Amino acid sequence: MPYSNLIATTKIQQRNTVILTLLLVVFWLVSVVFLAERHYLSSARDAINQETLHSQQRADDLADSIQRNLSQLHGTPDLLSTLLRVKWAVSRFDAGGAPSALPLEARRKAWTEDPAFNDLSRYLALSEQYLNADLVYVVNAAGDCIAASNWDTQGSSIGTNFAERDFFKSNKNGQRGIQYAMGKTTHIAGLYFSTPVIIDGKFMGAVVAKADVPNLSFLIKQLDAFVTDSNGVVILAGDKTLEMYTLPNAAIAAFSEQEKFARYRRNNFSTLDIVPWENNKFPSLVKFKNQPEPHLLVAKNLPQYGLQVYVASEVTAITSLAQNHFWLTLLIGALGSILICAVSGTVLYLETLKRSKALLWRKANFDALTELPNRELFHDRLEQEIKKSVRSGLPIALLLIDLDQFKEVNDTLGHEMGDLLLQQAANRIVNCVRATDTVARLGGDEFTVVLPQLHDVLIARQLAQKIINKLAEPFYLRDEVIHISASIGITLYPADATEIVNLMRNADQAMYAAKNEGRNRFSYFTRSLQEAAQKRLHLTNDLRGALANHQFRLFFQPIVSLATDRIHKAEALLRWQHPTRGMVSPADFIPLAEETRLIVEIGAFVRKESLAWCKRWNNLNPEGFQISVNKSPAEFTDENDSANVEIFVDKLNKMGLCGENFVFEITEGLLLNADVRIHEKLMELRDAGIQVSIDDFGTGYSSLSYLKKFDIDYLKIDQSFVRNLESDSNDVALCEAIIVMAHKLGLKVIAEGVETEQQRDLLSRAGCDYAQGYLYARPMPPEAFEQWLTARNA
Repeated sequence: MPYSNLIATTKIQQRNTVILTLLLVVFWLVSVVFLAERHYLSSARDAINQETLHSQQRADDLADSIQRNLSQLHGTPDLLSTLLRVKWAVSRFDAGGAPSALPLEARRKAWTEDPAFNDLSRYLALSEQYLNADLVYVVNAAGDCIAASNWDTQGSSIGTNFAERDFFKSNKNGQRGIQYAMGKTTHIAGLYFSTPVIIDGKFMGAVVAKADVPNLSFLIKQLDAFVTDSNGVVILAGDKTLEMYTLPNAAIAAFSEQEKFARYRRNNFSTLDIVPWENNKFPSLVKFKNQPEPHLLVAKNLPQYGLQVYVASEVTAITSLAQNHFWLTLLIGALGSILICAVSGTVLYLETLKRSKALLWRKANFDALTELPNRELFHDRLEQEIKKSVRSGLPIALLLIDLDQFKEVNDTLGHEMGDLLLQQAANRIVNCVRATDTVARLGGDEFTVVLPQLHDVLIARQLAQKIINKLAEPFYLRDEVIHISASIGITLYPADATEIVNLMRNADQAMYAAKNEGRNRFSYFTRSLQEAAQKRLHLTNDLRGALANHQFRLFFQPIVSLATDRIHKAEALLRWQHPTRGMVSPADFIPLAEETRLIVEIGAFVRKESLAWCKRWNNLNPEGFQISVNKSPAEFTDENDSANVEIFVDKLNKMGLCGENFVFEITEGLLLNADVRIHEKLMELRDAGIQVSIDDFGTGYSSLSYLKKFDIDYLKIDQSFVRNLESDSNDVALCEAIIVMAHKLGLKVIAEGVETEQQRDLLSRAGCDYAQGYLYARPMPPEAFEQWLTARNA
């Protein structure tokens, strides 16, 4: 799997694991909340049912106790209604008679002083004491009280009419009566118990016994219990502050103020604060008197007395269960979530660790840009293929591919475009090989191909040519069309080498041979290549000590003015006098010096030596003297180049020379790939007065654009154009064209390699400014050059 896809897959799997973990946590929390809620509701309902049973039992017990006591109280009028004296007293009045027309006081006085009624009143007073009643009286059929136990008090009930009382109305219907009411004369609230007196089937009156409410408190000893009458008014309560309160939506609310006052001696009633509990899942619970705990309100009817007994029980278990439910839900939810996260985290960690190892392995073994095997994995696979080759006896071909012109693309279009080019080139190479072959990127623009198990070694040649053809096709990089080529080195196992190091070295040598042969081709490794590479290696090692051992010498070749035939210019040429090899050609050691960057030190040496000789020859020549020195592209890219130029100019000034005494010769390739830094350094040379010459003009990527862009002083026509001037008219035309073009641009022209007088004359007629070559002199040591110069200009 490609590296980028592996990273993307890893991120997706990590994201999916996180999402799954979140879903599991959410599912767990929902399940915990649901199950905990069910458990809480079940436990709460059990607690409520248990408390309901208990409260109902208490209400039943309290109602039975009240009923027994009330029945006992009601027994007083039941007993007295059977007495003859009572019947005789009421029979003195008509059964359907109207209330007495006498005024109250007159009635009271008459009936109090009546001996029979007075005797009855005294009897009633005596009965009151023994029968635990607070008041006993007898009323006739019209409702007038004719005898009472309080006959001798200021608040005597005798003469008072009770016809409007509910208990009397019940008696008229032949029923026993009971009513909570305020005393008409005593103004004390009480329960009235009455029994009709029936004579010969007619209602003749009633006996009434009253129990004052304050004296009935013994009936309710529990603070959480109370009794209401048929109108919903609390008449008895363990908590006395509740008495005369009404139940919500009580019947008393529909009474007029006169009716309320007549019954209860008050117009307004407060309502008990009884509202449903805040949790509507428990409809049987109420909030009682603003107390924080929920309550159960259990009722028991006493229909024969028109009363209701209520017991309000505080259900403390609900609050504790709610608290336990909250903390239990929170704890179990948190612990489960932590466990899920821990398990998921562990799984994610292990999976991430596994993928990280895979990513690290891939990163360590594959190239991040092309996603091809890198150098390490290439070595491993090549080693494995060698082992297979040993067993099978079939050879292996190793191809080393280097992209030509890649550096130019990278430098001119930028690294991003260079990366795109490498990616497309890698894809093309992969598409050219077999599935069993290995394509790897070693770094930069170098690729390798391992061709294992070759039954025919010609396959390597065919595949190499196929790769070359594919890479020669245009590359379309965004808006750019790029053309490159490839140089391929081929070596065979075990014919050329048996060790990986030697195979790689062989392939590298063969690849460089392909480049030297003109690029866009492949080359097989040969023994001669190995010998040349060893010679190159030894030469490089010797080159490192050549400067310190004073093995370098400067030679000078004159540059002659074709117009005056005088000499005031020369080119400094470096020579290496090797102690064993003899004179080494610059073509052999200059490329090595540039590769190793020893050229920077060597260039400084050339300029230093040239300064000394220029000073001597400048004094000898009245017209002054100018020396041309070559400046390598490697020197321009050196970080200390600007400082080196400043040092050189400073030495010029100290020696009495100026910038015009020197010309720096550069190549066309430097200008073609010039960036801002190169341009700045060329400007530094111009500001110092040092002139610039383009060496070997016409052999590289000649272009008018950089001649206009940069401040150039000279063009040096390469000797390959000059050499055939005598016989090749095309070279004459080319030289004339270069000279005309240079003069139009304000440049002077120097022709290199002038060896015959005919070449000189042709160049002179074409307008060439200077000539340099064996016709005038070969390069010579400075001492010989000085003698030659003195004699030549004499």
